[in-house]
Amino acid sequence: MSQIVRASVLLVALIVALLLDSCASGLRLPHSDQVTVTVAPAQSTVPVAGTLALSGNATGFTETPIVEWWVQEARDAGGSDDCGYLQPPLMSRCEFGFVIFGSVTQLPSSATYYAPLTPGTYHVTFEATQFATSDHVSKTATATITVTP
Repeated sequence: MSQIVRASVLLVALIVALLLDSCASGLRLPHSDQVTVTVAPAQSTVPVAGTLALSGNATGFTETPIVEWWVQEARDAGGSDDCGYLQPPLMSRCEFGFVIFGSVTQLPSSATYYAPLTPGTYHVTFEATQFATSDHVSKTATATITVTP
């Protein structure tokens, strides 16, 4: 009888282990060294009030990451608006220009940078993040854009 109980306990433990493994597979995060994020073009020049098409991509994630774009100078300024939008804003107060991207889950990700009226060097950042129950992996890539008169 003890062999039957032991075999039953082992069988139940095996089934539980297999179920836990299959349920948790979607929650596994890649190691950050396995993830690569790129943005193209990495450097560009546009005239004031001009536009620039950008493309961001990410590889190495185990699930589809959430993607986001923003203007680094706006984020560094500490305001609540990082000048990255899913839809064109009715009115932009972004002194560093702004970026519009169409989806938070599509890869490769397309975006358009709208240059400000002030010449200078600006940085548009692309970020991809995969979330799990209690952790996440994020990587960024940045395009350097020179706005000329």
